[in-house]
Amino acid sequence: MGEIIQFNQRRAEPKIVSNDVLALSKKDVDKVEHIRDSIEKALEELAEAENMPLTVAMAAGRYAAMRMFQLQGRAETMAFMDQCIVTAELCDDLMKHLDEDA
Repeated sequence: MGEIIQFNQRRAEPKIVSNDVLALSKKDVDKVEHIRDSIEKALEELAEAENMPLTVAMAAGRYAAMRMFQLQGRAETMAFMDQCIVTAELCDDLMKHLDEDA
């Protein structure tokens, strides 16, 4: 009648990709950093040019969340987004302490 789809087995494939990240060559690391930096720069420039930083952030975040969910699943996407927020909080705290020390 129909094929039984076991989603947990279908979602297991991206975990292989995440393990490969640990084995990136220097060339691959440089490529990933270049892509990241280029995207961040383009988003910053757009946010400034349009004077709509929240709109740009929300659009980029929406794209990122939806695409990562498709590629890695909910748990990995939520963990990544949470880690991004933790990193931003740490940066804010460090900046506050630097301002206090100055």
